[in-house]
Amino acid sequence: MGTTEIGATMKKCIRSLILLAVVWGFATQAAAQERLPFREHTNPMEQVVLDQRVPFEQALEVIEELSREFDNKMIIDRSGFSGPIGTSIQRLHWRDALAQIAQRNELVVMEYDRFFEIRSAEEEEEEERERRREEEEELITFDTREVEIKATFFYVDRSVSRALGIDWSALEGERFSASGFGANRISDENLNIELNLDDVGGSGWDINALFNTLEDNNYGEILASPTIKVMDGETGRIQVGQDFSIRERTYAGNIIDRFYSAGTILEVTPRILQHEGVPFIYMEVDAERSDAVPGTITTIVTKQEAQTNLLMLSGESTVIGGLYETEENITRSGIPILKDLPKWFFGLRYVFGYERKEYEVKELVILLEVNLVPSLQERLDGIYRSRQELLREFREEQHLEHSGSRDIIRPQED
Repeated sequence: MGTTEIGATMKKCIRSLILLAVVWGFATQAAAQERLPFREHTNPMEQVVLDQRVPFEQALEVIEELSREFDNKMIIDRSGFSGPIGTSIQRLHWRDALAQIAQRNELVVMEYDRFFEIRSAEEEEEEERERRREEEEELITFDTREVEIKATFFYVDRSVSRALGIDWSALEGERFSASGFGANRISDENLNIELNLDDVGGSGWDINALFNTLEDNNYGEILASPTIKVMDGETGRIQVGQDFSIRERTYAGNIIDRFYSAGTILEVTPRILQHEGVPFIYMEVDAERSDAVPGTITTIVTKQEAQTNLLMLSGESTVIGGLYETEENITRSGIPILKDLPKWFFGLRYVFGYERKEYEVKELVILLEVNLVPSLQERLDGIYRSRQELLREFREEQHLEHSGSRDIIRPQED
């Protein structure tokens, strides 16, 4: 190899080293930009460096010294936690370090005027529930009203409801107007549907009778008909389905099973208002239809939701529709016996038979009926009133009997 070739090779190596240095410099700068600090300007005297194996008590002592010096606040630990902090602190502001340690170990930091208080997340949740209970007790009185809500979950074949021309929004009271059909009998030859309007009401379709008629003809199914009572301003929940769990990792590194709800879920929040002495109900409704399908990596949840606000009088009904679900059914047709031969038998099952996919769309219809429940005071007054009426009737009967016993028939004198 000549001198010229050696020089050319060295120049190539030098250029490669310079290129690598430039790339490494840009990468280092980009990485530094991604690792943005919690604060733009941090006093070096307020920064903390802690190893993840440092015990929690020692870490609090270090942070408390800085807290007393710069904020004049002490740290009170009521969590009962002991052990290593479990996270590495690299030149962080002591406030950010305290927040990171608390988040890593599922703790809650409360800041007050003169001190910081550290609690466990469970204890904080329990105190929050206790505060809510106290607030509810202050709001609940003997005159607090309740709303009785009856929900009927009905599954109907979408093709059947279309063939019958059913419009769920045409509900009037508890009946559908049937004037648009022009006949007392409705039939569809393709779907083999034949219903008599006289069975569900000649002047209209009673919705409960319609549900029963469709169910009797195997065109629908009543899933459930629960009835709940919800206090004014509170939230009631109805679920027809089951919960499923997903394994998740907490900040502390523990693996737990977290449960989620699936199925048909209905949440209602009624509020009782008045207009010129007439009570009416403003109701927030959240309806959900969901299914959980476990996968190889995660769980897939298919969901249909509907949210609405309603104004209703006591005794009225309304319908929520439009929640659809598509079912895939695979049927095999062909020559009997031969179409069901096993796959390994010369493939004859594919010659004498075939598979057909059928998709069936079902609609979930939710019927809501609301009624105002008398308050405790009204019920109590009713009990006293009925007792007083019984007592008054008893006294009147006793008075009549006593008066009759004093009526003595005397013989007439000559």
